[in-house]
Amino acid sequence: MHPLVVHFVVVAVPVAALVAIAAAVWPAARTKMGPLPSIIAFLGLIATWVAMSAGEALEEQRYPDGVSGPVATHTEAGDVVIIGVGCLFGAALLMYLVTLPPVVERLPLSEPVLKIVDVVARVLSVAAAVAALYLVYKAGDSGARSVWGG
Repeated sequence: MHPLVVHFVVVAVPVAALVAIAAAVWPAARTKMGPLPSIIAFLGLIATWVAMSAGEALEEQRYPDGVSGPVATHTEAGDVVIIGVGCLFGAALLMYLVTLPPVVERLPLSEPVLKIVDVVARVLSVAAAVAALYLVYKAGDSGARSVWGG
C-alpha cells in the first residue's frame, strides 16, 4: 500500500504547493480559486498520514529488527513530511479564511491589522509551500534510492 499512496502524495503536495503560491502572489487567482488550495493541501495531508502509516507497517513487516542505511534515511525524511504538509494546509486555510467576510467581520481588528494578517498568511503560504515541496522531494528521493539503489 505504501508505494501506491506515496505516488498520490508526490502529486497532491506539489500541486497544493503551486496552487497556494499562485493564490498568494496573484490576487485574481486567489479570488477564483477560493478554498481550492486548502482543499488540495488537506487531501495531501490525509494522503501523507496514510503513506506514513503504511510505511511504518511495511517497515515492521520487512525489517523486524530495525532499519539502517538508505531505509533509515528514508524513514527519517518521511517522518517530517507531515509537518511541512500540515503547515501548508494551515497556511492555505488561513489565507482563504482572511478573505471571507463572515470571518473578517467577526474579528475585532482594524483594517490595517487585517491587511497585515493577510500579508502574513500569504507569506506563510509561500514559505510552507516551499518547505513542503522540499520535504516531499527529500523523502521521495531517499525512498527511491532505498529501493533502486544509488
